[in-house]
Amino acid sequence: MKILASLVLFKHSFDDIKETLSALFQEDSISKVIIVDNGEHCAWLDSFVHEKVQIIRVPVNKGFGAGHNVVFERFNGQSDFLLICNPDIHFEKGEVDALYDFSRSEGAGLTVPKIIYPNGNNQYGCKLLPTPYQLFIRRFCSVVTSGVNQRYELRDADYNKTFFAPSLSGCFLLISKDAINIVKGFDEQFFLYMEDVDLSRRVCDTGLPVRYYPGSTVVHVAQSKSYKSLKFLAYHIFSAVKYFNKWGWFLDKKRGKLNSLCLSVLPKSNKED
Repeated sequence: MKILASLVLFKHSFDDIKETLSALFQEDSISKVIIVDNGEHCAWLDSFVHEKVQIIRVPVNKGFGAGHNVVFERFNGQSDFLLICNPDIHFEKGEVDALYDFSRSEGAGLTVPKIIYPNGNNQYGCKLLPTPYQLFIRRFCSVVTSGVNQRYELRDADYNKTFFAPSLSGCFLLISKDAINIVKGFDEQFFLYMEDVDLSRRVCDTGLPVRYYPGSTVVHVAQSKSYKSLKFLAYHIFSAVKYFNKWGWFLDKKRGKLNSLCLSVLPKSNKED
């Protein structure tokens, strides 16, 4: 099989994800869509049938990464790549096929397409590895974030060209079976948020190519829940603390090395994307 797509749900209705499913089903490179019902709240799945779909019920919701890990473990080695897909993604036919062809030709461990908002604006799915200062300023001091975001979100990059970035958005990631075999999936100490940053940097450590590919585009209806809910803000803060406890708050030599490598080879844009 070429690609197994992994879709983790938590109390989602069919209407919530029908655009995502329709987009996934139309891709020739996607052999199977694995739906993980985190917490067993999606009763509508009892009567949902599609030739490409397999459903996994998980009684206890242990988080976003843990849900995808169930797929990684159960289908280990059965496909060239696994697609980590959020349930608020949609795209035109052929976009995943293009990402697959690129990833296979590059021997890539991890790839991300161009991710845009529904209005067409770039969502900047590629970033540097964060410092505590960057995360704090972005979340709590939005008035002064423009300069911080310019560098952190690589806004000076030419997003019409392929490039390396050490942190790729987890809303839509194509990861190879070779990368999964080495990194063993997501770190489940991250219930929600920061798990994609952690995964990205660990794939970087494998030596397998990590790439942004603009020849494929997907639309992400970003929820930004940590800006609207104290509960999700708490998840974000707890995950950030766990991330910096794991990798280092201020003395993180690998962060500096990977960020410097990214900036040294980054194609620069002559105008704002």
